[in-house]
Amino acid sequence: MERIIDNALIDNALIYGAMFRVDEPHLVDRYNRALQGFGLPPTSLETFIIDAMGYSPDIAKEFGDKNYLDPNEINPRFIILSPEQEDLPVISTSFTSTADLMKAFFVKNAESLNTLTLKDVVFGEIEDSTYRIDSIEDILSIKKVHFKIRTSGELFSRARELKKMVNRFYAEDDSWRNDRLMDDILRSARLVGDIRFNNIIPRYTEFELPSFWTSHFGGLYVFHDEDGVATLIGEEQDPEFIKGFQNELHYIWRLDYDSVYQFLTDTGRISGFEPGWLEVSGLVERRIELYVSQKISESNTDTDLRRLSPDAMQNWIHRNYDDLASDGVFSFLMRVRKALVNGRMPVIRKSDAEMKLLIVRAGPEHPDRALVARLLSSYSRFDFLNRFAVNKPGFYEDYARFPENLKQFAIQKITRSYFSNADRYWEKLLDTRKD
Repeated sequence: MERIIDNALIDNALIYGAMFRVDEPHLVDRYNRALQGFGLPPTSLETFIIDAMGYSPDIAKEFGDKNYLDPNEINPRFIILSPEQEDLPVISTSFTSTADLMKAFFVKNAESLNTLTLKDVVFGEIEDSTYRIDSIEDILSIKKVHFKIRTSGELFSRARELKKMVNRFYAEDDSWRNDRLMDDILRSARLVGDIRFNNIIPRYTEFELPSFWTSHFGGLYVFHDEDGVATLIGEEQDPEFIKGFQNELHYIWRLDYDSVYQFLTDTGRISGFEPGWLEVSGLVERRIELYVSQKISESNTDTDLRRLSPDAMQNWIHRNYDDLASDGVFSFLMRVRKALVNGRMPVIRKSDAEMKLLIVRAGPEHPDRALVARLLSSYSRFDFLNRFAVNKPGFYEDYARFPENLKQFAIQKITRSYFSNADRYWEKLLDTRKD
């Protein structure tokens, strides 16, 4: 990611905006103790920013290693300095599920983390049954993860020892006669408090792994269903990595629009055509605007799209209508808009799966809704506003290829339309608040 980031993204907080700043000496010291616990050198930086995982782009640059907290891109490490990290994004990961798992860990263990981070740093690794990805079977074998937790001082280890001693006290009939055991309990309690009530030890460390996207194998969506069948949607039409694989799985090429649409429909992961939602969300109008803006940019990179009025855009459409009319995307979106304005259903051919993927939304009640929204954004990459909201790494890749005038327009549009009320955007997109 670092190769495609420019100052405009940073200056306008489109990347690294919602981060936790580490600039107090005691927090820098705790972070360094965690790094050393991983066998890494300490940072020489006196101030840096971190995400929910404790990952710092500043330290990644210093170390020359963007995977310094995820060396094998399978069992990511984390560093928690403050409970405030709970609401931060995860900016560097090989699995989309990592952010959800980290959020769940914070929420489930809030009291413990609040207590531990008052005096120490909490760090560790999100472990699963796989330590390296060599085959697609390694991906499919990941069903559960375990948070392996450590602290740099004695707080956590003493709390675990105290818990064992308290359990022993209750289990042994004459434990009240054991002066050494009683002294050890009292001595540890002075340091960590009464663990029967303060929940200093995180209780929730194992989590089920949901459906996810992974960067492995060129980028792969992995959907799990109750029947035990895993459906993979990938970038390769006929990949070698699934040949000869004996377990039950279903592979779909991402550009096989009919199969993708059928799978998402059959499993309830997308809603059907919804005129009411399309009107409320403003999706069709926005996609027409952003699609035409991209076409204007392609035709003249000197056009300042930020100053382009609606009338000027309409005039450009009229002048270039013949070319636009032959374009399947523009024609389809205009056909849908016209039908909505006239209060009738548009004529959508059964073979229009590629087009239908432009105007459907993820099923609002389905647990995979955020992941499906990410997948759907890959079929309307010109809608950079939606791309930024549901798939920021994908947006950064697209942005790097934009002409300068489209980059400036994208920054203006996102800062004005998304940053002003991100929660409202997600409500319109999914008819629910973002988790």
